[in-house]
Amino acid sequence: MAHIGEVLSTERLATICGISGRSLSRLFTSETGMTPHEFVEAARVDFARNLLEGSVLQLKAIAYDCGFGTAERMRLVFARRLGVSPARYRASFQD
Repeated sequence: MAHIGEVLSTERLATICGISGRSLSRLFTSETGMTPHEFVEAARVDFARNLLEGSVLQLKAIAYDCGFGTAERMRLVFARRLGVSPARYRASFQD
């Protein structure tokens, strides 16, 4: 999680692991039931959710810190994965 804001492509992760991207994808999927991309995206959503619940950072800052790049990209991922926008998600935790 310390590197969640970095580019975490399958190829980069494979290089870190010392194997090919194809091998990483195959091994990761067989062990976890999800692709490396799906895992990274889910981790980014979880990290963003924590920031949205417990901070007053702007959405664009959270998007950048979590590796989404833009608030629009974070909004699209939130809509697909959670069915709500980041702003609506944050609002559900405010009094």
